[in-house]
Amino acid sequence: MVKKLIINADDLGFSLGVNQAILKANKKGFLSHASLMANTQFFDHAVKEIIPQCPELSVGVHVNLTCAKALFSENILTENGLLNNTFVKLLFKWKSKKVLESLEKEIELQILKIKEIGIEISHIDGHEHVHIIPSINKIVRKLAKKYEIERVREINEGLFESWKYNGRTASVSNVIKLLLLKFLSFFNENSVKTGFYSMLNTCEINGDNLFNFLKNSRTYDRVEVMLHPALNEFDNKEYYKTLDPRFVTFFQDAHRKSEYDLCFNENFKEYEIAE
Repeated sequence: MVKKLIINADDLGFSLGVNQAILKANKKGFLSHASLMANTQFFDHAVKEIIPQCPELSVGVHVNLTCAKALFSENILTENGLLNNTFVKLLFKWKSKKVLESLEKEIELQILKIKEIGIEISHIDGHEHVHIIPSINKIVRKLAKKYEIERVREINEGLFESWKYNGRTASVSNVIKLLLLKFLSFFNENSVKTGFYSMLNTCEINGDNLFNFLKNSRTYDRVEVMLHPALNEFDNKEYYKTLDPRFVTFFQDAHRKSEYDLCFNENFKEYEIAE
């Protein structure tokens, strides 16, 4: 049985709806961690209006290389100063010296923007899991050591065990995603200290699968549960017009509210929530 949980919400700063969901889920629910995007439109709202109200919320860096404005002004991975990439595009991008320089400077500036406002960074992960791409993971690990950031998210999710508890609700795309991320992880430095839940239900986590897994898993004592809660009624729909359609679909998906609701599930009382 899993004993300790990291209950993490990704995408803090991405929208007002995400920010409000994280605020409520931390103050009144069981949400313990959030990953902050340093280059998104609602970063300032997150650091001025949300984080000060959540003194017990552990905040990490959600490395963002796929959307929003680049912080590194000479970043060659941009179009008109905006990052417009996908995981696959970054994976197969030829990693020339200039590309690697852009990646490292962009990631470091995102770390520094969060660090320099006084936030003690608890972890690093990646928007759309870009930090698992080996060349990017190497940079993230280097910078984590430089800035003494203790934990980098690892996809420590066993395929067969995850399928046992999550397979009935897994989409084909998420099965492919888990296989790809597990393969890429072989080329990365991994501590294998913290388990991960659940790529097979990415952005569609449900309590039935989750608590069945937590009760019966014997692989890890400590597991990170990745959630994407949001309350889209707080969002200005004009903002959606500035986003790639895949992100609009994401915000409007009913699972954003159901993952928010999951943060209040009383079954979490059976576990130690990690700081």
